[in-house]
Amino acid sequence: MIKNRPITALVLPLLCLPQLALAQQGDLQTPPVDITLKQDYQLPQADAQSRAILAAAQGFLASLTADQRAAAVFPFADNTQRSNWSNFPDGAVKRQGVKRGDLSAEQIAALDALLAQVLSAEGVRNIRYQLAGDDALGATDQGGGGGPMPVNFGSGFYYVSFLGEPSETAPWMLQFGGHHLAINATVFGPDLSFSPMLTGGEPLHITIDGVEIYTTEAETLAAQALLDSLNDDQKKQAIRSDKAINLLLGPGEYGTVLAPEGIKGSDLEEPQQELLLDLIHTRLGFANDDDSAAMMAEVEAGLDQTWFGWWGPQGQPGAAYFRVTGPSLALEYAPQDGDGDPTDHAHNMYRNPLNDYGTAWIAAD
Repeated sequence: MIKNRPITALVLPLLCLPQLALAQQGDLQTPPVDITLKQDYQLPQADAQSRAILAAAQGFLASLTADQRAAAVFPFADNTQRSNWSNFPDGAVKRQGVKRGDLSAEQIAALDALLAQVLSAEGVRNIRYQLAGDDALGATDQGGGGGPMPVNFGSGFYYVSFLGEPSETAPWMLQFGGHHLAINATVFGPDLSFSPMLTGGEPLHITIDGVEIYTTEAETLAAQALLDSLNDDQKKQAIRSDKAINLLLGPGEYGTVLAPEGIKGSDLEEPQQELLLDLIHTRLGFANDDDSAAMMAEVEAGLDQTWFGWWGPQGQPGAAYFRVTGPSLALEYAPQDGDGDPTDHAHNMYRNPLNDYGTAWIAAD
């Protein structure tokens, strides 16, 4: 079911980690998506990139024990597993698949090799940063411990699963994720859909090998650069509120279509349009170079019908909610206020409303 929402008036409550106990009586599990699949598929011929992904997937599966393999592979039609991802940590939601913390060093290397084929160097680095952030969060045990809703933080509490057997002749799906992260890659011959994709993290300011990192620095600076390029009249269109709002397209929001808000791509000067494309690429560029190029070409073709909106303070990258909506994408950056620094915790989404979960290829008419 498609759900259209007037968004400006809708502000969802923040469920940050210290508030998990308040939701313990509710069901945080994401409900199954309602997708009726085709009875058969006519796949285009695989290309070099999708064959490399397939080989890496088969290599990872070959590294698993029989029990691990049985836990990792689900029927392609399993809509419960298809939507089994969340911004909540392990324990608050029950994920399925093989847990990263249960993998041997050899199996982790095989998983890393698979992710390196599916994602770009930037995408792999983002996962590294997000897992390092969750390790840092685990060290402080925020919101966790032995309370009524025990939750688990750390890079060991991320899961890998497959819907369908990896194949050149049938569609299949790779899932990797956990707290604040969901990679959902549907493979259809030579083509991949990365929608829906959840990123973000907490903390976003981390130190790795003595280097201070801001995990979402590239996209927050790109968004600020675009906002700074606008003249006063353009800013009046783009800035919707001085208060940040919460994520709208997160778990459970399959089929939701956001009303376009902000400034339209056709109302931007050419250099500003380039800044908008730069911003979009900071997220779509997490996909491998072959597939991100295809996604960016589709985005560029619809750029005049693409909107940029801003909710929150200006001049403090990472403290404001911003959104990009167009014919083939919806991007959200949603800082989470909590009791601390809003720039240190974010829930971020990418969806393609035309091809969420690869439905343009796999869904029955």
